[in-house]
Amino acid sequence: MADDALVPFVFEGAAVRGACVRMDRAAHDALAAHDYPAPLARVLAELMAAAALLAASLKFRGSLIVQLAGPGPVRLAVVECDHLLALRAMAADATLAELAGGGLEARLAITLDPEEGPLYQGIVALEAGSVASLLEHYLASSEQLASRLALACIDGRVGGLIVQRLPGAGDDDAAPWEEAASVLGALDAASLVADADPTDVLRRAFAGRDLRVFKPRTPRFACRCSPARVAQALRIAGRDEIEAALAEAGKVEVTCEYCGRRYTFTPAQARALFDAAAPATGSA
Repeated sequence: MADDALVPFVFEGAAVRGACVRMDRAAHDALAAHDYPAPLARVLAELMAAAALLAASLKFRGSLIVQLAGPGPVRLAVVECDHLLALRAMAADATLAELAGGGLEARLAITLDPEEGPLYQGIVALEAGSVASLLEHYLASSEQLASRLALACIDGRVGGLIVQRLPGAGDDDAAPWEEAASVLGALDAASLVADADPTDVLRRAFAGRDLRVFKPRTPRFACRCSPARVAQALRIAGRDEIEAALAEAGKVEVTCEYCGRRYTFTPAQARALFDAAAPATGSA
């Protein structure tokens, strides 16, 4: 398994930026707790690569959350990536096409959730046939940012490449941007995972172009669940819901949808959640 790395870059002397990522291990670890069918696992792996590429350009401390939702068998698929490139993902059981469900309600939402400041969300209809083209449509319509993406998930190898035309680019930058967009449009997905080092992918893709390549970053799987977070969720659910669960099973059990970690609360622990003087958490 290749060492995960994300490499940002810019075209020297042109208003074009981008990043290339290889993240076999992070995708594997994020999906290991789930028995997803291959088409859905591929979609989630591509979404994770795309989320890492987008999150790498965040100018704040916080998270970028990509949500696919629709009336099909998959009601919701979520990938979350923070400014440190810590990722997690979850979904139900279907392919991207099944997720759309053929209805007008199907949508893509990208949420920027900074640790400080207001939350921002952009939403577009789920019309495109691939994760890459769907996100290109989102960036063009919601962010007014010309972008091209290429994503790949092949035999457990996961990679991605994004190029963007910087805001405020002038006519002099038209040719470099058209070159970059053309390269990604013609790129074979297998070439994104042919080399373990994203820098080698960039050298082959943009042979002859002067690139400034920045220090690699490391995407990784990290779930944010904890006993304290689960306890707070149970408090929000309310005492009646907890009592109903205790009556049915004699305990309260919560499984994290992202990592599969299971949290168990005895009757005494569960009831103590509503005692302000004695906060309680369950055992994992």
